[in-house]
Amino acid sequence: MTTPIKERRLFPCFICVDEAPPLVIGNARVLDAKIRLLLKFAPTVDLVTDLQPAARLSSDERVNAVAGISCQMAHGLIAGRPLVILDTLDPVLNAALSATARTAGVPVNVPDNPALCSAYLGAIVDRSPVLVAISTAGAAPVLGQRIRARIETMLPAGFGRLASYLSRHRASLRALPAPRRRTIQHHLIDGQAADHIIAGNDTAADRLLARLVTAADETGAALVKIVDIGEGDPGWLSLHGVETIRNADIVVHQADLAPAITELARREAGFVTLPPTLGRASAQSFVDDLCSGRDGERIVVLVPTRPKPAMAAVVRHLSDRGHCDAVIPAARPDLAPTSSVPHRLIADAINNRESRPELGRSLAWHGTGQPAGGAR
Repeated sequence: MTTPIKERRLFPCFICVDEAPPLVIGNARVLDAKIRLLLKFAPTVDLVTDLQPAARLSSDERVNAVAGISCQMAHGLIAGRPLVILDTLDPVLNAALSATARTAGVPVNVPDNPALCSAYLGAIVDRSPVLVAISTAGAAPVLGQRIRARIETMLPAGFGRLASYLSRHRASLRALPAPRRRTIQHHLIDGQAADHIIAGNDTAADRLLARLVTAADETGAALVKIVDIGEGDPGWLSLHGVETIRNADIVVHQADLAPAITELARREAGFVTLPPTLGRASAQSFVDDLCSGRDGERIVVLVPTRPKPAMAAVVRHLSDRGHCDAVIPAARPDLAPTSSVPHRLIADAINNRESRPELGRSLAWHGTGQPAGGAR
């Protein structure tokens, strides 16, 4: 029994089409557009059609029309394909061919018939080698097209050069610790170097990269930032807060952290749950152990509006010992940054720091900005 579309769980992935050619089966005119789409990525496409000549469906010389095989006989050509797209205009034959593909473990797409699909052709933003695909699981293709249009305005035509540049310099950065490599790449992507790369001026970008590598060699301590997560609703995290969590190497949190917050972090990030019995004395050892030997890693401490005693003790110790590099408030219009519990703790630490210059690094205070979830 086919699972209803609304209950389907899809895993997004990209399929290699440059080894075995994709297979298109059918007679529907819509397949012409599908063939053109495939040929943007695949060097060749195999075609089985009952139309004579086959050029009625596609006249592109990269299309191999399989001779002597009708759509009814195409079952034997499906196994081993990276993808099959079909529409024979015969619902019964479509279902049979789809079943053959599923049994063979081959992704199959039947245009405008989600029930027969095990793969969906999303809207695509092509900035090769950067590819962005948007899928609505066949439920609302027009919505996917609108999302694609918005993303296309965000990514300039030469955006793919940025990925190629980073790939070329991967080997030269490999000697650096992973956290430092990520920091350098973030600076490249977000800074002036990206403009040079997209414009094709790699020489200027190389100079900026050399400076970033030199700066990375001079820093070895862990970078600790505190993010106010409010009541645990990710919609009220500031944009800076969301970005900080996404770039974290280590995420420190209370045991009751909402899953929606943890999902913002990288899959490779480590998570440290504060022991509820952590007191002031043990918080000192916890913080010292957390920050030692991290070699440039980004540690993010997630502090709710009403932190438990263990979290409050950690925040105080981070600030008093000069470990904290920045505080990112939540973007909540109903609370000024310094009126929430975590920021009262930090404000006290800032006041202490002003009279104690031996604490070293000053604590950066970042503005609230806009809510990550937009205005409410």
